[in-house]
Amino acid sequence: MRFRAPLVATVILLLVSGVMATPHSTGCGEATAFAAPQRPYVAFRRLEAENPKSGRQGWMEVRTELGTDGLMKVDVLDEGGSDYIRNKVLRAALDGERQLIATRSAGLVPSVDTDTNTETCSASQVDASGLVRVPLKPGRKGDVGLIFGNMFLQPDTGDLVRVEGRLAKNPSFWVSQVDVSWTYARVHHNIVLPVSLHSVAKVKMFGPSTFRMTYDYRSVDGQAVSTGSRASR
Repeated sequence: MRFRAPLVATVILLLVSGVMATPHSTGCGEATAFAAPQRPYVAFRRLEAENPKSGRQGWMEVRTELGTDGLMKVDVLDEGGSDYIRNKVLRAALDGERQLIATRSAGLVPSVDTDTNTETCSASQVDASGLVRVPLKPGRKGDVGLIFGNMFLQPDTGDLVRVEGRLAKNPSFWVSQVDVSWTYARVHHNIVLPVSLHSVAKVKMFGPSTFRMTYDYRSVDGQAVSTGSRASR
């Protein structure tokens, strides 16, 4: 039995559900609008995926650019490991993200409406690290891409730092218990962007499968990002 479809579905789902956060987003609706339109940027990314039971793993380093036209360009710089993982998982994930952005840019996907956002927040509290922890719960059980988990904010600025939890709806019959973690940081002035994405999914017959992506931003809004602000790979 092959695991292509479950893995590709999982990776694409995670990518398009956690691509962006806005700075100073102290409101629940704003802070959980992970699929909000992105601003123009250039970033190098490293993508890795592995299924230990099958022995397949692969990696890819790419240059991604989101232009002012709202379209994303991807140039593969280097890659290695399993051809299957690279072509059927990593490339498929990037293609899925690129297609979603193009569709959104064409106005075929509704923009995020914070009044009807289906991710609801419970009462916040400061955790041991000093961050404000806001429990998240999908407002509608069947919504795809939402999680049961927590959102962590900087108490003084409201900047989104981390979102982690388990997908409320499994991507397919073959994939369950999808745990995800997004990390965000200020990468240019007060602009908060994702710097890493990690997921572990339980795939029937094949066990845990992992996916990781990191960002190294070079420019945002047409302005160069200083070395000290770049996301570490």
